[in-house]
Amino acid sequence: MKKILMLVAAFVMMLGLSGNGMLEIVPTASAQEVSTLRDVRDTTAVEPSDDMALTSRIVVDSVLRRLVDISAMQRARTDSMAIESVDSAAMGLDSLGRAGEMLAEHSDSTASKKLYESVVVKWGGRNRYGKFTDQCAAHVNGRLSKAGYYSQGHAYQIPSYFPSIINGYKKVDVPVLYKISAELRFSAVLKMHRRAADYVKENLDISKLVPGTYYVVNMYYATSPYMLQFFYAASKQGTGNYGTHVGVMYYNTEYDIWVVEHNIHGHVHYDALESILGGESNPHKYGVTSISRVTK
Repeated sequence: MKKILMLVAAFVMMLGLSGNGMLEIVPTASAQEVSTLRDVRDTTAVEPSDDMALTSRIVVDSVLRRLVDISAMQRARTDSMAIESVDSAAMGLDSLGRAGEMLAEHSDSTASKKLYESVVVKWGGRNRYGKFTDQCAAHVNGRLSKAGYYSQGHAYQIPSYFPSIINGYKKVDVPVLYKISAELRFSAVLKMHRRAADYVKENLDISKLVPGTYYVVNMYYATSPYMLQFFYAASKQGTGNYGTHVGVMYYNTEYDIWVVEHNIHGHVHYDALESILGGESNPHKYGVTSISRVTK
């Protein structure tokens, strides 16, 4: 019995904890320090008794329980750290996933917005009788006729039949041509057109335009052979619109944009309003100089 107790006590005393919570063998000196006996010589000097056997069993049980408790605590701590690590990773993935979803939604939203591009329909000009025409005014009269409105006249006349929304010609200086030499008159009128177009670009409040409503736009065409003829006629008739070109404007719901439809030499152009605003800054040969709202 004495030998058994001594072996168990020695075995327990020689056990320790490693840094990672695992049991390991420690030096004999450390095992002696946790013993209730002062040193090895005392072990041989003391006679075994029932009390010593009981004490030894208590010591063994206490040490084993302590080792088990410490090991359990270490495992619990390790498990907790692992769970936190997993949760953190999951949160990171979830956050990234949500960010990805938001980016995808934004991309889809951006992609769903169609960009309007100008369209030209060859030989699409039609007058009020449905016959081909290469005249811009005849096409406007035919277009409005199909929509249930009546209009007539040339490019400089049609807008004057409807309420004006904005007119750049009324905000710029109209040249007095008899005071200008013949060779400079064309350029003087063209400069007036471009200034009027610049005024429209800078002052038009597009938000006040009403979708579902037709508008007539007076326009200039930089190389029109009727530049001076229409200027003189408009001045004489007092139409307030001197442009040699004209078009119909309406709202395109598919692209959420205002479109100007106009006929050039029989080919019908469909341009976004904002793309043909301005004079000097306008890359096109034509630009909008006034806008009138079509009414019955």
